[in-house]
Amino acid sequence: MKPLKRLLLAWVVLVSTGLTAATPPNAPEPRVLPEPGFYQWLASDQGQKATLEQLRERCDRVSEPGGNLDCSVTVIARMFELKAANQLPDYYLAIQRRHAGVIQADPELKLLFSMFGDQSLAILRTTGNFTVKRTSQREVLKIHPYARDHFIAQQVLPFIDVSAANGHSARFILDTGAPQTRINVDTAKLMGIRWLSDSHYAYSTFYGENNLSARLGVIDSLKIGSSEFRNVLVFVSDRDNLLGLDLISKLGRLKITRETLILNPALFPRCDSPITYTRVDLNQRLTIAARLDNRMTQAIVDTGNVDYLTSALPGEPINVVQTLTPGSSPLDTTEKQRYQAFKGVLNLPGHSLPVIYKYYPHFTIPPSRVRGWYVPSVLLGWRAFEDFEMSLDIETGRSCFNKV
Repeated sequence: MKPLKRLLLAWVVLVSTGLTAATPPNAPEPRVLPEPGFYQWLASDQGQKATLEQLRERCDRVSEPGGNLDCSVTVIARMFELKAANQLPDYYLAIQRRHAGVIQADPELKLLFSMFGDQSLAILRTTGNFTVKRTSQREVLKIHPYARDHFIAQQVLPFIDVSAANGHSARFILDTGAPQTRINVDTAKLMGIRWLSDSHYAYSTFYGENNLSARLGVIDSLKIGSSEFRNVLVFVSDRDNLLGLDLISKLGRLKITRETLILNPALFPRCDSPITYTRVDLNQRLTIAARLDNRMTQAIVDTGNVDYLTSALPGEPINVVQTLTPGSSPLDTTEKQRYQAFKGVLNLPGHSLPVIYKYYPHFTIPPSRVRGWYVPSVLLGWRAFEDFEMSLDIETGRSCFNKV
């Protein structure tokens, strides 16, 4: 199976002008070059802005079975990103039938295509369209360091208040490293979730946790400040609430600092390190071109990561210590994971600074068709916001990581 991540190749269509008198007599016949493949097109500006209908139509042109299955999985991923819950059932079942043999033989695909039972598919079909009602006013929302004021965790993460239509409110981690929004079981019940009772999903984390279990459901309304999302398909687990990039990216122009999330901030005058909204495989990400210890890479801006900088590659160790499992608050578990700390030099466009970063041996997600082909190598976590702030304007493509 060819990897999903392709380089964007330039392509040109040459057409005859019909002016035969201007064509030299021995000139070769004009050629029409083949149109770009699905992933070349997807990485283009046109592909990035394509509607679901255009994505499906483009994937339908891929006749080779393996390639068609690959791009079909990508279309399903885009449906999750766009929260098109009521479009999932029919497409999901059609791909399941078309590629039944390959799906049955591949453990990851078999798990993906057993995600929904008949009852879940029936509920998804009757779910209303996902909508976004964004405030046009500037709003400054407080970022809290902990999930609850009366509990002080050992790890600080950015929590914001999110409310439901029934008036219940809870704190969610503002997590730009999470492709999908995830809700805690207890919070989901209080917010009046419609359960997809026969849905099942297994996921992994960067920190080496595998086959974690989640269910799915639909929340009628989620509000961040005065902005509201309706008919929101969410994942449900026993972990902390996470507001993922699927919803963060739809809030419009944002500014994230150590203490605040600002909706509709003033236009930012400078851009130290441009951020790219990457959508070339199953997961959307915010990435910055970076160099760590002279190794070029793409750094993922992950506000749900507790560290300043986490690398999938080791450097020269300065110490080996113990830490509680990151990414879960409250941190009341006694289970510990080992990491190594390194001194290094991080180069971002416009900045070079010495850093101490962490390496968790074997704690990266392996590439796969289902989890995505791009393996995270460098994560800029929440502690980096002691030195930086982030301006997001995904719709215009002008997002920046700026030194404070």
